Amino acid sequence: MRVIIPDAQFPGAADVEQAALGDGAEIEVHRCARAEEIADESWAACDAILAWQNVTVDAALVAKLEKCRIIVRCGIGYDRMGLEACGARGIPVCNVPTYDFTDVMSSTLAMSLALMRGLFTYDRLLRPDMTAGWEWGRAPEMRRVRDQNFAVIGCGRIGTGVLLRAKGFGMTPGYYDPYLPTGHENSLDVRRFHNLNEMLAWADVLSIHTPLNGETANMINRATVEAMKPGAIFVNCARGGLVDLDALEWGLRDGPIAAAALDVFPEEPPARHPLISAWLADTEWLRGRLSITPHCSFYSEATFAEIRHGAAATAADYLRNGSLINCVNEDYLGAPATTQTAD
Repeated sequence: MRVIIPDAQFPGAADVEQAALGDGAEIEVHRCARAEEIADESWAACDAILAWQNVTVDAALVAKLEKCRIIVRCGIGYDRMGLEACGARGIPVCNVPTYDFTDVMSSTLAMSLALMRGLFTYDRLLRPDMTAGWEWGRAPEMRRVRDQNFAVIGCGRIGTGVLLRAKGFGMTPGYYDPYLPTGHENSLDVRRFHNLNEMLAWADVLSIHTPLNGETANMINRATVEAMKPGAIFVNCARGGLVDLDALEWGLRDGPIAAAALDVFPEEPPARHPLISAWLADTEWLRGRLSITPHCSFYSEATFAEIRHGAAATAADYLRNGSLINCVNEDYLGAPATTQTAD
């Protein structure tokens, strides 16, 4: 079997993937940003694609796939995967939702706590002059953590873990998720909101944990920002397209948002949006109020190995045994897929 990794995010050889696929697999590794950087002959010859987050699988690319039988997204989000185009060609698209999510949960809490306790500001102030910077009262935010209302939009596995961690710090947790069954909140002993704006007005800290799709794109927009509680802290470790950066900039500059932490962006690395430019220039109005990280909240060495092995094993099981797991485009496949969802 021939497998392409078009946008590998790991250094060195594909040894983890080779172990999962078996010695008979031929793996072609690229580190590209666009599908066009890879020869058409390679696309035509591949039996499987293991895609990270850079290359978009659109209809134009699918048209080049003469032999491909499966595409696996190395991670959870699949907004760059052309589900309908792949389905029309009978190609299942799968993801890897089974790796340990605790790193994302921990990163979300770490970012929230760092903003609440002014850690980014103190680090910056002390570097140029330890004497002049040795002053405790200069952080734009310095809050008692246990007095905060912590809210999440989307209470799946990651959102739930974030809420329970916030609860462990003494914060009051709440969530909005219209897709969960009645009574779910009782199992967590947290507050549930059935109206998003009501929760936005309540939350001192807001974190979003939803997939990116037509319903959730730009979910954090001017209207939702205007509905936020004055002094709110916002954290996004989910998908960049969930947030309208224009609205977020307004919220930080003139609106109710006190501080924000962003690990993901609509385009990565982020384009020179005015908010990014203000952060790079250490503009006074934004100083100490925005944290940016390079889509790293999911990362640990252990998690990375789990994702790599899980993606390769998903492809291998289907190519060898016809066993399909975590298929995300079943609705678009020409014939019903025999699939299951991993616990």
